[in-house]
Amino acid sequence: MTSQRIHLIGLGSIGTLIAHSLRSLPAPPPITILLHRESAYQDFLSGGSKLRLQIGEDGPTQETTGYDAELLQGESPIQHLIVAVKASATIPALRSIQHRLGRHSVICLFQNGLGQIEELNERLFTDPLTRPTYMFGIMRHGVYIKAPFEAVLAGLTGSCALGIVNNDQQASSLSASSTASAQSRFLINRLVEAPIVRSSELPWMELHQAQLLKLATNCVVNPLTALLDVRNGSLLANSELQEMRRQLLQEISLVFRRLPEFQGLPDVEEQFSVARLEEQLIGNIEKTASNSSSMREDVRAGRATEIAYINGWIVRRGQQLGLDCPTNRCLTQLILAKSSQGR
Repeated sequence: MTSQRIHLIGLGSIGTLIAHSLRSLPAPPPITILLHRESAYQDFLSGGSKLRLQIGEDGPTQETTGYDAELLQGESPIQHLIVAVKASATIPALRSIQHRLGRHSVICLFQNGLGQIEELNERLFTDPLTRPTYMFGIMRHGVYIKAPFEAVLAGLTGSCALGIVNNDQQASSLSASSTASAQSRFLINRLVEAPIVRSSELPWMELHQAQLLKLATNCVVNPLTALLDVRNGSLLANSELQEMRRQLLQEISLVFRRLPEFQGLPDVEEQFSVARLEEQLIGNIEKTASNSSSMREDVRAGRATEIAYINGWIVRRGQQLGLDCPTNRCLTQLILAKSSQGR
């Protein structure tokens, strides 16, 4: 029998939005919030185990209650896990609950960047036969934290996307396990039904293309706004950045078009052309002109950034394909240096 309980780790802006949306269902599933610090655990309980979401920067605030909470050293198996921590925190966060996860589990990553699943396979779930099923979610809404356990939904930009990650090892494991398949379907259905987040399910190749298109935008917006300490809209107002934007997108386009999973598919050259990536980039900046990127906020707060999973992924994947990406490599090194200096 499929467990109804959903566990969630990461009560930043994305995690708060997703948890609130799931609890807003007419018949919400039980949700357990996993917290890694005793102080945060006690604060959550003393505050009534509730989350708040403000709809719009000047809009009303909604409140949801009824959450359960655990510190990470629990023992019971976890069937459905939503991971909304920063990409760089994925391994440390899941290592503490690794013993609760296995073939019976579905892990849905709502994160920026790429490369997390490869790390999970290499460092935590090394045996394909006992590996969890992976899902990936793409958050497209503008949301930020206002206070602990309270987020602001600044803007709705279409629907979010999610789907099951498809690789040969996972596909064979999933087809061999009816339990894993049922767990995946349960979590997908709840996320698609949940209001506010407005998720849609995509086949893996469509989801992967969407991941890459978002990554291309993040490769430009995140590091440049962090280095210049400006909001997104300033990137279009500064004509001195046009050449750098173009160089970044040329490298990214070449890497995307060389990826083996897309070879032989129609329209790949057009889908990942520099012109297409630039069109999407400009449209995104215009929609989020007043937003402050997550990487800028991380640098300002002295936190580690996700640069290794954004521009760093482009550099690593390019090297594997025999491609040099000097502009992306330079930005990666500059962000690492700036972040290290801030800490």
